[in-house]
Amino acid sequence: MIKMKVLGIIAEYNPFHNGHLYHLNKSLEITGATHSVAVMSGSFLQRGEPAVFNKWARAKMAVTSGIDLVIELPVVYSCQSAETFARGAISILDKTSSVDFLSFGSEAGDLKLLDYISAILFEEPDSFKEYLRFYLNKGLSFPAARSKALQRYDRALKGPSLAALNSPNNILALEYMKALRHLNSPIVPCSVKRIKAGYNSTTIRGTIASATAIRKALLTTRKHTCKLGRVIPESSMKILKAELMAERGPVHDDLFSSLIIGNLRKSKPEDIAEYPDVSEGLEYKIWNAARHNVNISELVKEIKSKRYTLTRLKRLMIYSLLDIRRDMVSRLRNNLFPGYVRVLAFNNKGRDILRKMKHNSSIPVITKTAVHGLEEGALPFLALEKDLLATDIYVMAYKNPKYSCAGQDFLTSPIWVGD
Repeated sequence: MIKMKVLGIIAEYNPFHNGHLYHLNKSLEITGATHSVAVMSGSFLQRGEPAVFNKWARAKMAVTSGIDLVIELPVVYSCQSAETFARGAISILDKTSSVDFLSFGSEAGDLKLLDYISAILFEEPDSFKEYLRFYLNKGLSFPAARSKALQRYDRALKGPSLAALNSPNNILALEYMKALRHLNSPIVPCSVKRIKAGYNSTTIRGTIASATAIRKALLTTRKHTCKLGRVIPESSMKILKAELMAERGPVHDDLFSSLIIGNLRKSKPEDIAEYPDVSEGLEYKIWNAARHNVNISELVKEIKSKRYTLTRLKRLMIYSLLDIRRDMVSRLRNNLFPGYVRVLAFNNKGRDILRKMKHNSSIPVITKTAVHGLEEGALPFLALEKDLLATDIYVMAYKNPKYSCAGQDFLTSPIWVGD
């Protein structure tokens, strides 16, 4: 009997496309894994945006394309900085005690280089911390300041090698490596070099395109399905078309403008100051901008600066939408991160992984939301409440009100994809 070897992947699958399929197949080839599990963001994502389609549709796309099990990354981690996002996802995989490998895409594709840099960022030598403070005091954003500090700390880190490490996938890769170190996890990392389309590429050419380009086509092109059929697996494309026909997408951030700006107008600056990542008087800028803007895209562009990136500001909008407070996030960080595994979709091999998880996991594996078994008022319970709220608010953006009722986490069972 072949021993089960489980590959872990952290993803948003927004939506699942040929680049994701390449990463999965290449990862299975490199690791020799027999099974795969993806930790996937749910309704709202790391860049402070809603997912283009709901979490069950995206999870089904992944399973019909070859992933065996999809579990949800709670929203209190999915819509956070790269460090918290990565720590939350890695912690879930680690706590299941069922995952052997972690594979991530990166522009660098050099695991030794990523490991070297992640060690510096994890250990934070005194001189590196001094350089980091210096550049932060100059008003640079944290990613830019960290990049400058790294270059000062090790002069060999310059040119293409350093530039590559500033790309979104490499930033996450470094945080995954840091999280594995922090948890002293036995999970073995591997990296697959991204091919063809870049992370932020907005054009569709050939058979592999970025998720950014795919979402742009969905939002701006009426006859998008012919073009997208070249870059999305056939099984995923069927699900995508079904979601479009049902008018359950595409969902985008401006659809939440009234809800978010209404929240901000009801708030006082000191209330806004309670959200994560609000500092140095940013609450007053947000409060003032909300007084004369009615569109989220315009609001964040007005506040954007060298210190406050668009992504950081868009995440702040989601914190307002879901009432995610700094105190809660701090408590979660200090209490070893996620307290449950929540299943979205699986196939027969996914069932094998679930059996293993239910036997080995140090945290509950939830397949039915109504019987989650979490202690009321405890941190995991509060995190789950935010997941439920996120879904209830997310579905309000559907064009078809038939599908916009609350409580869908209780009404929707994990999706089983049979042979």
